[in-house]
Amino acid sequence: MNAWNLIGLLAWAILIAYFIFIVWHIRRRHIKAIVKSGRQVSVSVVLIDLAEVVVLFLATAGLVWASWLRPINYRDSHAVTISHSAQPLILQTGDEHSYYVRVHTGNGKNPILYYTYWTEGAKYENNSHNAEVSSGAQPLTPRAAAYPWSKKYLKRLDQTADRAYVATVTARYQPGFLNGLGMHVGHIADRFSILRVPNETFVEIDPVED
Repeated sequence: MNAWNLIGLLAWAILIAYFIFIVWHIRRRHIKAIVKSGRQVSVSVVLIDLAEVVVLFLATAGLVWASWLRPINYRDSHAVTISHSAQPLILQTGDEHSYYVRVHTGNGKNPILYYTYWTEGAKYENNSHNAEVSSGAQPLTPRAAAYPWSKKYLKRLDQTADRAYVATVTARYQPGFLNGLGMHVGHIADRFSILRVPNETFVEIDPVED
């Protein structure tokens, strides 16, 4: 584990210890108040209980936000580092025509597209959450535009790879306090691929099964 991620591990350990403490402390305080007064606990005791619970709730919410809900700022070089990679696609021979990408549609109200494609010596599978087919005049698609790309880089790929390649942008968490608090340092924050094909005829679509 990266040393920065020990911040998050320590924070969760402190939170668990604090939870155990307030359970014990509230119970002890209530018993003491009842024994002392012979009646129900006072309003002041209840307010102290609430204050401790609010602190626990806020601390838990902060750690949950840092660990799972914190949005990714791709333009913040202190938060993530961006890298790009690309590989040429290998043409496959189908029953009716040749293709670079095979698309299979899942079932459900919001079906996911599953992509299968080949590069030199390897077969890959991806889905529409993390990739999109680009067959237009411009390599950058509307969804891919949400990620940091170099238009010059993609244009050069269009020229050198004959508009048949997979280009991937990867965001990886950088060392830092917030990333360490979420135990993300060194891990991949997000990844998105453009499956570039010359035109739509180079995409093989499998029909949805009944």
